[in-house]
Amino acid sequence: MIRSRWLYTGPVIAILIGHYVVDTYSSVIPPLIGVVQQDFNMQPAGAALLLGIGAIFSGLSQPLFAWISDLTGTRIYGALGILLAALGIGLVGFSFNASILFAVYAIGMIGVGMFHPIATARIGAIAGNDRSFAISLFFVFGMAGFFTGALLGPVLTTGDGNLRNLAWLIVPGIAMAIFLQANINRPGSHSNPDRGQPAIPFRDYDWFSIGLLYASAVFRFFVNMAIIYLIVRWVEQHVAEWNPQWSLDRVADYSAPIAGVANAWMFVGQGLGGLLAGAVIPGGKEKLALIWTPILFAPFIMLIAFVPPGAMGYIACFFGGVGFAAMTPITISVGQRLMPGHTRLASGLLLGGAWTIAALGPGTAELLIQRYDLTTSIVVTGIVLIFAGLSVIGLNDRSVRRGLGSDINGDVTV
Repeated sequence: MIRSRWLYTGPVIAILIGHYVVDTYSSVIPPLIGVVQQDFNMQPAGAALLLGIGAIFSGLSQPLFAWISDLTGTRIYGALGILLAALGIGLVGFSFNASILFAVYAIGMIGVGMFHPIATARIGAIAGNDRSFAISLFFVFGMAGFFTGALLGPVLTTGDGNLRNLAWLIVPGIAMAIFLQANINRPGSHSNPDRGQPAIPFRDYDWFSIGLLYASAVFRFFVNMAIIYLIVRWVEQHVAEWNPQWSLDRVADYSAPIAGVANAWMFVGQGLGGLLAGAVIPGGKEKLALIWTPILFAPFIMLIAFVPPGAMGYIACFFGGVGFAAMTPITISVGQRLMPGHTRLASGLLLGGAWTIAALGPGTAELLIQRYDLTTSIVVTGIVLIFAGLSVIGLNDRSVRRGLGSDINGDVTV
């Protein structure tokens, strides 16, 4: 049963809104990758590398700042992350060349990564036994941010706009960073106070099950990163076929809003899938869902290759998003229970640590396009999602049930 009192506390409200804001920044550039490629005279491989670099820096910063936060006993990296994200993404249009573009974008994505482990561990601790639902709600606010960014980026920069218009996004980021820092250290709820940790030595964690969860997360995030890139190429290919007389610049400019809509549909599927999973899957019973959700929805990823942008394409994007993202909050919740004394590290490992390897997704997708074709690249991406389900077959059920009913939190430092 979900006890909702923790929902209305200052830290939870600030964390949820903060997640919406920071993930808005993280989804601005992907649908614009064709525009960025043309503006900076980049090759397709360079554009894919840009997205990969973003994922690497976002991914590596999560376990790193989770560890630093645990050592220093501070949550300031949540607010600092939002600030860096706002500055990095907002200043993309002021880059003088591709090298500066890579550096500025990397700074923004480091900020995105910094925010997540601190915020995820804090909201999980406040919710106590409602951890899975709380992290699912946190996840939904992030997906709402992805949805907003996917649509907002093209609105600000295409047509009569340009990439410098992204600077308007800096001000709300500064305001949100201040709001989060003012609230994140306030008491969460009287029903779930921060408490000490169970005496489980670090070396005695079920590292085999943690490794399987990590592998599944890597596969799912790889699909996530690859399909974001492939959606842009999918739209551009169809737009070019419909308008063979158009220049590459015009194709990229026209395609960006369509790719943004396709990504938005995917983010809706991610958010609704994650919320439903967190609300209906009982604690300790997550294993079957972790196995079957990616397997059953993988065909929708493959379907994208065989339909044009439009109703069927958007439906495929929606259900594909469910397939690779619905289990993300469940994975984090189970991971926090498997690492009860290190929930920030668990969050950083299963989010950022997995994202780091998933950074290979866009580059691999582009290599498959060059070696074979777009259809093959999308189908292979769907097959990878099947492995996300198969990889957790050996998950230890007893470990999955660890910590249920005991209000384990692991976020005791201030």
